[in-house]
Amino acid sequence: MAVLSDSFAAHADERFDARREVLSPIAQAIETGLAAIDDADVRTLIKSYYGTMPLTDVFDAEFELFASFARQACELRRTSPWCADIPEDIFVQYVASPRVNNEPLTDAWPTFRAALADRLRGLDAYHAIVETNYWCCETATYQSSDGRTLGPLGVLASGDGRCGEESTYLVTALRANGIPARQLYTPWWAHCDDNHAWVEAYADGSWHYLGACEPEEELDRGWFTAASGRAMLVHTRLFDDFGCDFERDAHLLAREGSQVIVNLTESYAPCVLLSVRVLNAAGAPVEGASVRLRLVNEAAWHDIAHLSSDEAGMARIVVGEGTVRVVATTGDGMAETIIDTADCHDLELTLGETVHGDTDWVDFDVHAPADHPAPSHPLTPEQVERGRARKREADRMRTERVAGNVERAREIARACGHDADGCLPYFEQAFANAPEVERFLTVDDGADRAALLATLTSKDFRDLSADILEDHIQGGRAVREDALAYLAREGVDDQAKAQELYERYVLCPRAHFEHLSAYRAFIRSRFDAETVAGFIADPLRVWDYICEHTAFTSREHTKRYVGTPRGALVSGQASAVTRRSLFVAICRSFGIAARINPIDAGIEYFAHGSFVPVEHGEEGFEVLFASDADPAPGYFQTWSIARYLHFTAVSGKAAQGFKVLDLWGKAPFEDGVCRVKMPLGEYRLTTAVRLPNGDVHAAERAFEVTSDYDGTPIQLKLREPDVSEMLQSIKLDAFALADAEGAAVDCGRIAAAGETAAKPVIVAFLEPGMEPTEHLLNEMREQAGRLDAAGVPIVLAVRDAEELADPTLARTLPVLPRTTVAYDDFSELPERLARRMFTNPEKLPLIILAVADDAGNLTGRYAAAGYNVGTVDLVLKLISLID
Repeated sequence: MAVLSDSFAAHADERFDARREVLSPIAQAIETGLAAIDDADVRTLIKSYYGTMPLTDVFDAEFELFASFARQACELRRTSPWCADIPEDIFVQYVASPRVNNEPLTDAWPTFRAALADRLRGLDAYHAIVETNYWCCETATYQSSDGRTLGPLGVLASGDGRCGEESTYLVTALRANGIPARQLYTPWWAHCDDNHAWVEAYADGSWHYLGACEPEEELDRGWFTAASGRAMLVHTRLFDDFGCDFERDAHLLAREGSQVIVNLTESYAPCVLLSVRVLNAAGAPVEGASVRLRLVNEAAWHDIAHLSSDEAGMARIVVGEGTVRVVATTGDGMAETIIDTADCHDLELTLGETVHGDTDWVDFDVHAPADHPAPSHPLTPEQVERGRARKREADRMRTERVAGNVERAREIARACGHDADGCLPYFEQAFANAPEVERFLTVDDGADRAALLATLTSKDFRDLSADILEDHIQGGRAVREDALAYLAREGVDDQAKAQELYERYVLCPRAHFEHLSAYRAFIRSRFDAETVAGFIADPLRVWDYICEHTAFTSREHTKRYVGTPRGALVSGQASAVTRRSLFVAICRSFGIAARINPIDAGIEYFAHGSFVPVEHGEEGFEVLFASDADPAPGYFQTWSIARYLHFTAVSGKAAQGFKVLDLWGKAPFEDGVCRVKMPLGEYRLTTAVRLPNGDVHAAERAFEVTSDYDGTPIQLKLREPDVSEMLQSIKLDAFALADAEGAAVDCGRIAAAGETAAKPVIVAFLEPGMEPTEHLLNEMREQAGRLDAAGVPIVLAVRDAEELADPTLARTLPVLPRTTVAYDDFSELPERLARRMFTNPEKLPLIILAVADDAGNLTGRYAAAGYNVGTVDLVLKLISLID
């Protein structure tokens, strides 16, 4: 029985035929594979994959991988009760698609289907989604990590992942069982310094949101409900444009290379339609200009949307109500302005010469969208209790499972004799993937095998392949002597230093955050001896070769995806990030030490005793930045630097603008001065102070690094907010603590019974014995007289009565007569309240200043989490300002 329509088959044929020329290097393999498949629907899906997916996938994946996805998708369409009758475009986009976002493309569906098929049998779609998320919680939880996206099987192996990995994990589990699902993503929050990804799943004819690996008894709930209502942009990605009406939905759909960005912000937040018209100096509309929307996050300007102007010079997008910087550029013109979309819906930008900015500090205020929680589904008290019990059980199951994987990894290490030679951590970090570590280490007893593993990231061990590492170890051994000779030629006469450089920048399989792949044997077989000799004599010839032999067809790629070096050489197609990875791969394959600079992501090779940049000719100067702030400014916390560059926009056209440098952890202040080595060029310096309501007091200035820089420090300007600007007004859901006998402690009623008209209450969740809590308690004790005079009741929450024995808490309680001690297990309440007040949910103590109405309903006015100097003094000042 056919499950795909004639219209989709025609669409697949059209897309496949349009790519025939670019697919020519692998055309024979595709045609041979298609000829061996009898099912017409499976052939159609495979052709759609080859015709629409990013070329990085098309050339990096084997035919059988696409064939497996297509077979499983067609089977689900025929047999799954959750996708048999859904609209075809939803099936194509949100079930049959092999890719969710930028995870490694692997055939994880059979694993997820086998794990869940019996558990989901007989459930309707709504409850199957809920149950799938409980299973995800039983097997994985949140853990921050580096910028590479771990695939679903890697998350399953290790039991954790960051939000983008968790959401990919849940989407994969749902799609594998025939339930349409998609990852939603806010590129950057406007109200706090972070971003987030979550999931929507399709049931009963509509989409419902949920937090991945964060199950609840109902859908349309999540800790991010309030945060998403303040988003400036929420979107999902499609890898096939079937069913997309770009003429009708131009404000909601945007092409970014081979993918389609679907704007779903209206489902969560109050929005406006922002129209941007781009003109040239003569006043004529500019078609094809790059239009970027940027917002302040982590004290830097980050892109949240990329648009391209139409023939009338117009670009339109639905966005939230807050401050953005709109930048319009072509290869030879630029214009920008900062606007608040709550007030400005129509904008005209005239391209002129490059905008460098003022060399004096310029202040500006950034407004975050107002508090406006997204629509959500309430829970009954019974559902709350049942959900908590199931969540505790899921946590227990996951903890036991992960501990078991670690113990089995240790057993594998012991069995192969690697439990006492420094390799044990590699097995432990691999969790369930430990057999691959064993397979790699036990081929022979070469010490360089452990040296190679030492160059990997912790995340790599969760999904590494012994076969891929074998290509690198053999390729590294083949050029080791050549590499050491090259380093000696370039001035490294210390053998230990040379060996370190060889291991880190020749043997190491990783260039940046790309997915690991095998390429060394292929690259060594592709170039003749004369060409290789030229590369070694002058590594810039590698870059010349790449620029000459690779192209970038923007419509066929996803710009930020890094293709494998082999795929780039076979296809002749490579984006800028793929070209950089390819440069490092070719250099290392022939013994040339090379790297991607972690600060500006530029490529470099080792020469004359140091690393030399390839894409700009100068090494730069050490620039000094000064600040007398205490604590010292943190990079990506209160300041950042962006460099002016020419680049290729996602449309494939030339553009220009400022791109932030990644100095996270690399720019410490010592004695009030920070030293940063920077190439010659033009820069912008941004400082930002985030207010509790999400707004930012920012300042920026331009500066230039020139050859006559005299070493004078650039003084950072950090704006100090007024105390009144620290107040918020956020409605809090009712919550209850318990007293020593288990009776409810209602903070709202305690506040309502207070002596002052404002009815304030201070609620603090403590972690006795830990320095941040000790500091807060010491401040309370020092300010006891002022707290008592303010007439403000205090509720101090701890986990159990044993914590009352903490010496600092024991000294503090007697001097705070208006204090109630309450108890909570801290399993979810502190995090929920912290997120609602938009402060750090991962830190204690959490202190909240709230006010109550006569009925005891609380409104949060201020919150702080973790170590903060002067918190009690600030709270007392804020109390005096509350009417």
